[in-house]
Amino acid sequence: MTKQKAERSAAADASAASSIVSTIAGIQVVTIPLAEYAELLDCRRRVGVQSDAARRLAVPPRSPIEKDAEVAAFFIERLGQADMLTILTECRKRFGSERTPSRTAAYDFWQRMRRQAKGEA
Repeated sequence: MTKQKAERSAAADASAASSIVSTIAGIQVVTIPLAEYAELLDCRRRVGVQSDAARRLAVPPRSPIEKDAEVAAFFIERLGQADMLTILTECRKRFGSERTPSRTAAYDFWQRMRRQAKGEA
């Protein structure tokens, strides 16, 4: 057992000794020292903040092109074979203005695909 686990175990044993278990209106409750309660609330808050940050980092931002698999495949097939304005014009003819990304989104997607091809991203 690591030192931290041993310390936590000892703290839990001490806490259990100072806790009082009872039942109120059919619900089992525990009474703990106020300092321990404050520490538990702080731990819960920190875990919540960490999980929010992890969730934001775990889900990469997705461009409008990546959200539409058919449009993404269309762009991937044509990148390097035609200039971007031609690809955007063909995309607009095939998928309509609603599904055609902006010029900026298209260039960002092209850059991301180039970085992935080089193994940078």
